[in-house]
Amino acid sequence: MFQKADYQLCILIAVSAGLIGCHKPVEDSVAKQIKAETSAVNDTQDRKLTEVAGRATVPVEQAESRIKKAIPDYAEPYIGRYQATISCDDPFVRCKDGIADYVINLQEDGIAHRTLIHSGQISFASNLYHRQDHWSYDRQNHQVILHRSNGVDFFYNIDKDQNLVMDLDKIVHASALNEQYFAEGNPFPQQAYRLLKEKVS
Repeated sequence: MFQKADYQLCILIAVSAGLIGCHKPVEDSVAKQIKAETSAVNDTQDRKLTEVAGRATVPVEQAESRIKKAIPDYAEPYIGRYQATISCDDPFVRCKDGIADYVINLQEDGIAHRTLIHSGQISFASNLYHRQDHWSYDRQNHQVILHRSNGVDFFYNIDKDQNLVMDLDKIVHASALNEQYFAEGNPFPQQAYRLLKEKVS
């Protein structure tokens, strides 16, 4: 019985050794196949990533081009920040006492932001909350036109230093909507304020 157990053990060891020896070529073959498949997948992923990255770049550049095209080249000199200090005695700035800074930012994408700054508090000039305005340049009349979100247009003459000066007559009478807006009691500037262009250093 002892000899039979030894014999079985020897057979088991021999079979195990044979199987272990057979596994090496199989493992090598499988490893090569996995490596080839992984390499192919990586190449495909690399190509896909390159294509995606390439595609992602183009629309962004196109979007930037479109943004820049919103304002024609001849209007670019008027992009910038303009500011006037106005007494609170003028109902136009909607403050009780002291002074307020009236700021207009004209951006290259055609968007304009109007802001009133009084006593360290910021409020937007359109019903005390922000509405996106737009602007354009009238080449014939050499004016910047601020197209307010409520449909009312404000006109600014451009002086020799590229500051903006309100054209009060045109603001009141430019359209039936403008006339109606001020006839309803909305505050109208008491004088043609000059908004000084901020110097870019």
